[in-house]
Amino acid sequence: MSEHIYNVTVVVNPVVEERWLKWMREEHIPNVMETGLFSSFLFTQVFPEQEQDHPSYSIQYRAADLESIKLYMQMYADELRAKSAKAWGEHALAFRTVLEVLDENE
Repeated sequence: MSEHIYNVTVVVNPVVEERWLKWMREEHIPNVMETGLFSSFLFTQVFPEQEQDHPSYSIQYRAADLESIKLYMQMYADELRAKSAKAWGEHALAFRTVLEVLDENE
């Protein structure tokens, strides 16, 4: 059984960026972690290959297995996505991927 990562990349309007960062750190990420389905997370800023108007961020939630991510999607994802959409609308657009860890140097 290999570890999996639920990766969420978000493009944020600079007008709301500081408030969005605070919300992510104080509300959204803690809500995701409180589900108990992820062991840890990594919150990063994405450096673009070329200049762009809107900053991007990546949140990687680490799970012990794919089943944990599937359970998260079934039980919690819709509600948390709805909260985000209500709070930020088109100002924070998210793209989600699931990654399988093949090798890791610890």
